[in-house]
Amino acid sequence: MGKEISLTMSEIICLQIIAFIGGLVQGLTGFGVMLVALPLMALFIAIKTAIPLIILLATVINLILIFQLSGYFAFRKWLPMLIASIPGIPVGVYIHKSVSQRPLEILVGTVLIITSANTWLRFRPKKALGNFWAAVSGFAAGCLAGSIGTSGPPVVIFTSLQPWTKSQIKATLVAFFMLNGLGVVCFYLYHGFFTVQVITLFAWCVLPLILGVIAGSSLYGRMNDETYRNAVLWLLCLLGILMLFKG
Repeated sequence: MGKEISLTMSEIICLQIIAFIGGLVQGLTGFGVMLVALPLMALFIAIKTAIPLIILLATVINLILIFQLSGYFAFRKWLPMLIASIPGIPVGVYIHKSVSQRPLEILVGTVLIITSANTWLRFRPKKALGNFWAAVSGFAAGCLAGSIGTSGPPVVIFTSLQPWTKSQIKATLVAFFMLNGLGVVCFYLYHGFFTVQVITLFAWCVLPLILGVIAGSSLYGRMNDETYRNAVLWLLCLLGILMLFKG
């Protein structure tokens, strides 16, 4: 996992603020904690420490959202993606273990920019996407989850192209991320990625994260989602460019 470093209290507070923001974003939209928190946390800690840390934080978020959206889950919407993601996770873990930090940072930045561009352009097929594309997005999500800890972009793109309601999309995202994330946690635990430093930082960040989720959930359905989403997309694009330069 690389050399563990000591952090000052001001740096820990910065990580807590980032955890709050990540919880706020995912509590509102059902996705985004990894895309928002990873580039920011990578400014203070190694990316190979930030990835398993955010994976643990994302698991906490999804546990909370599972209960909030329990009435909107339909397993036929997320099961094909979940099954296809399973073989992708070990492929991604192998990449994570074999590739140095710099290419991972470049990959994160690229994923951020592609995700933002796709959402801005709002590509829409003439009819709903079937199980084939669900499987493709699921496998890609598994690879990304195992390598950089974020399975979001392929799944978000797939669900955004479906003629589903906002609650159905959010519930599908949460269900997939929860179950897929548990698989990633198992692989990371087996390979020893959850170091003492990761667990310590998780203990520092989990409360601000929960407060962020509560705040984001309270805003869900009460504000102009389009305006907020555009602001988040501008932020993601900017962070993606920064990560590309950093890599």
